[in-house]
Amino acid sequence: MTTPLVVRFKVLLQERHWQTHRTFTAEYDKAARLVDPSLVGHGPSRAQLHRWTNGEIKGLPFPDACRVLEKMFPEWTAEQLFERIPWDQGDRPKSDIDGPQAVQPSTATQLLSAIDERLTSPRGDVEWRAPAPAYALVAPAQLDSVEDATEEARTLGHRLLELQQALRLTDEETAQFANLAGNVVELSMSADIDIDPDGWSRVTYRHHLLNLCDKPMSRLAREVWFENTEAKLRIVPISDPDHRVMIQRVHDTANLSKFACQISPPIQPGESATVGFTCEGGQFLEDHYWRQSVHRYLRHYSLRIRHQGAGQLLRCWATEEEPNGSENSAEDDLVWDYEGDDVVMTLTRTHLRPNQALTLRWDVPHEPA
Repeated sequence: MTTPLVVRFKVLLQERHWQTHRTFTAEYDKAARLVDPSLVGHGPSRAQLHRWTNGEIKGLPFPDACRVLEKMFPEWTAEQLFERIPWDQGDRPKSDIDGPQAVQPSTATQLLSAIDERLTSPRGDVEWRAPAPAYALVAPAQLDSVEDATEEARTLGHRLLELQQALRLTDEETAQFANLAGNVVELSMSADIDIDPDGWSRVTYRHHLLNLCDKPMSRLAREVWFENTEAKLRIVPISDPDHRVMIQRVHDTANLSKFACQISPPIQPGESATVGFTCEGGQFLEDHYWRQSVHRYLRHYSLRIRHQGAGQLLRCWATEEEPNGSENSAEDDLVWDYEGDDVVMTLTRTHLRPNQALTLRWDVPHEPA
């Protein structure tokens, strides 16, 4: 098995608990003041520090930065700081000079470091199933003992460990959630659509939200569209025991309603809550389909449609759109059945990303003209 490589500079920062941008900048300025006071305040940006720690630069930083780094880490040359070394200390090459060997940071330190890094630079290109470090067997007390972690990171770290137990997440899944810090994640979204024999519908949505940002969430924007409507769509909020929901109408047309679910009290960092609504007054006539756009990372999606009195299902199919516009079949996760004269269809999908979309289409006999 090949031992993964890591930039020595990154390991040294984690060993000293200097991995957050704020702490690193403070230490950088201390060293810069000794090298050349004019270099104080000219340390790397968050993005630049991220590139340094992940080896995403060609060559070395500018000479002045190298001078400061060698003052911060006097045992190492600039070239040695940006070498890639085996992560396993037993396989780590010896330094040519008698310097200290960096040790692998604790799992708790890795977890909080990942959260801190994502809070300062949230990512929108995370793949759910991408390889990620496993934060196995981290105890809450270990998070409290990590020095130099922000309170926001500690709060989210504790919440992720609670979530791991409640949802029986694997270590890899917990690592994925840590990688999504800086985002509001939907643990689940369910849509239940009940259509009467004349096509009039009642739609019920429930969003189970997890706030992995460092700011409260007080608003969830939504919109619904129907082939035909009667007057203004009737939208009623669904609250959970700890959060009230109010509907703020933003824009209404003959067939479309844009609105927001206002949440009180707001969902605090690390908290989760279920926000929902029901919508009535929309009618399915000739075009029988429901399209679901995905606006945030979504762990589990469920769409259930009951078409009363349809009698016979002529055709039923589902597609999934990727962010690049390509389409894939989603029929492996589509099931349908009859309950008397009703047709019941269910589409489930997991690990969806922003800018994806799902569409379920079905055909039933129409009344002759």
